[in-house]
Amino acid sequence: MRIKVLFLSVLVLIFSMVTSIGAFGEVPQQIKIGATLPVTGMFSGEWGPRFLEFMMAWEKVVNEEGGVFVKEYNKKIPVKLIIYDDESSADKSVELYEKLAAVDKVHFFLGPSSSPISLRASTVAEKLQIPMVIVEGVDEAIFSRGFRWIVGVQRFARTWPIPLFEMLVQSNNQKRSDYHTVGIVTSDTPHTKDVGEGAAEVAKKNGFQVVASELVPFKTMDYSAVMAKLKMAKPDLVVLALWDPEQIAFIKQALETGYKPKQIYTRFLGQSTLNAIGASGVEGIIGATCNASKMWDDRIKKMYSVAKVNPYDLAWSTIKYEGLQTIIKAIEMSGSLDRQEVMKVLWDPKTRIPSMWGPNQFYWDVKERGKTFNGYGMLHPFVAQVQGGKLVVTWYEKWADAEYKPGWNPK
Repeated sequence: MRIKVLFLSVLVLIFSMVTSIGAFGEVPQQIKIGATLPVTGMFSGEWGPRFLEFMMAWEKVVNEEGGVFVKEYNKKIPVKLIIYDDESSADKSVELYEKLAAVDKVHFFLGPSSSPISLRASTVAEKLQIPMVIVEGVDEAIFSRGFRWIVGVQRFARTWPIPLFEMLVQSNNQKRSDYHTVGIVTSDTPHTKDVGEGAAEVAKKNGFQVVASELVPFKTMDYSAVMAKLKMAKPDLVVLALWDPEQIAFIKQALETGYKPKQIYTRFLGQSTLNAIGASGVEGIIGATCNASKMWDDRIKKMYSVAKVNPYDLAWSTIKYEGLQTIIKAIEMSGSLDRQEVMKVLWDPKTRIPSMWGPNQFYWDVKERGKTFNGYGMLHPFVAQVQGGKLVVTWYEKWADAEYKPGWNPK
């Protein structure tokens, strides 16, 4: 009897050890997620220090809620975000992701901000076979290289203008506007070219005529020659497929020279543009955003409160949030911190990741336009406008704060 009791005690002890340390060793103290962010440099207007505060608020809120449940350890584990400033440099970002793997020994990568940096940084994930969830990288070039260790939460940039023209078609049909011609100014980078090309395609499909299309070198700050051509072509709508500093320069020069198309659409519309030009100068301008108060869930509301930021100042914050959420949802679905097991969840075409947009999924081995695409998602921007000196969402209607008011009306 004594032997039987001892045997049962040993079994209980073994079972408790297995469930407490899991199949792969000791329970990690933290789930480490590494990322870079353009806190400084060319892209900091769209991201910058406030974004860092927002991301660190995610860590705080998730941990206050108990962490992430990992089935193989049968417990919730805290998350730890390790974020470095890549200074808006792709080369710097590559170096830092290698450091995150070798020195910080992170479990997973969150992708960097912007498509140009994501294109380069994602090579580290593929080389080291560390899952990377790409957030603001939306170039077709990122997802057409046969990579299997990256996924992106968004659709391609060439689809971004779809909600713009849906909104304008409705406005025209309601006789509230009279837009028929389009001019497009594009910065010579893969992401902005995708946006510009997408704008031309979607415009034509919706019955608009593209009367001008200008490709300018990256970091162009003098648009006098471009504006001269636009004044000749007289487009009703000018689409600026430019980076934030470039579009700021364009709008400032338009104000200085008296060039005033009926409407301007910017690839990004955020607080940095309003601050640089002044709210009165951008009154009525429309542009892309991913942030609408009507879509927020409870966790992101807490994050904005913790970070003490105006949510609409951070146009891409919901996308960054969905990237972080995708990582922990994939961990929970796989029940593991094993990278291969987590990627199996993301590779599975039946997987649906909950998001504020609705269920997100990742597409693999999709053949279009002579290319094969892997790992892109379904989330997408919509349209904001400056009204009364403030940013409001005007499309999609289900998330709109206000109705679209036709026209750029600088005061």
